[in-house]
Amino acid sequence: MGNIFDILVVNPMTNVLLLIYDVLFHNYVLAIIVLTVIIRLATLPLTLKQQVSSLKMAAMQPQIKAIQEKYKNDPQKLSEEMRKVGFNPLGGCLPLLVQFPILIGLYNAILRTLAVNPLSLLELGKHIYGFLPNLSSLVPVNSTFLGVLDLGQPDKFFIIPILVIATTYFSTKLTTPPSTDAASKQTNQMMSMMMPVMFGFFMLSAPAGLGVYWIVSNLIGIGQYYLMKPRLDLAKAEHAAAAAGSGASTSVSAPAAPRAKLPPPRSKVKPSSSARIAKPGADNK
Repeated sequence: MGNIFDILVVNPMTNVLLLIYDVLFHNYVLAIIVLTVIIRLATLPLTLKQQVSSLKMAAMQPQIKAIQEKYKNDPQKLSEEMRKVGFNPLGGCLPLLVQFPILIGLYNAILRTLAVNPLSLLELGKHIYGFLPNLSSLVPVNSTFLGVLDLGQPDKFFIIPILVIATTYFSTKLTTPPSTDAASKQTNQMMSMMMPVMFGFFMLSAPAGLGVYWIVSNLIGIGQYYLMKPRLDLAKAEHAAAAAGSGASTSVSAPAAPRAKLPPPRSKVKPSSSARIAKPGADNK
């Protein structure tokens, strides 16, 4: 499985990264930025679909909770009602699962091309395409940034870990859909605090080049969010209105029954009208 993933994902990204590095005057940071932008743009439709699906699930939470409470003892009926309202727990996960191997592949390609030790450098040579002879001359890459930061080593100035924490926090905060459930809201708040700290702690010992990739990816994600915000707001309003309308339909249909108790039309009440005509005749006698 690992070899298949290397052949289909990591190796192409490794060679594309080296090609971009060659075109951009051997500036490795620019090569990471450009490749990350290309991949994020390519996966933009999946990102939009995942976020819209998350907003839909968030808007449907009150309705879903009511159905779960009503049919908690009838799993079959619960499943039927969930399908009726359009509940799909995999709707937001599927686009994310498609993106995940791509992002992991880019992560591994960066780690591989940095070649932090002689063994890694030897391993990198095995993954360079032979029909691209110029790429071999690019190895090892120039991993120095601004003359002071070695991208193949942890950042001794702690600038990269701090930026990773800050950008991860804002990206997570923006892209996490609001929750009406108290437990879910508390879980989201904990995750929005724990994830940035975890990534920042990881970057204390990881090559700084991976931190550059993560910072760029977060910044692109934040930019994508604001670009897609009008569409996301529209989708949020539509799903909220649909959920409210579906929840209110039961309360609206209930009062319709008393209409049958209204007096019937006069044209259909012939016996009562004949009784009124006969009464005056009895008085005249």
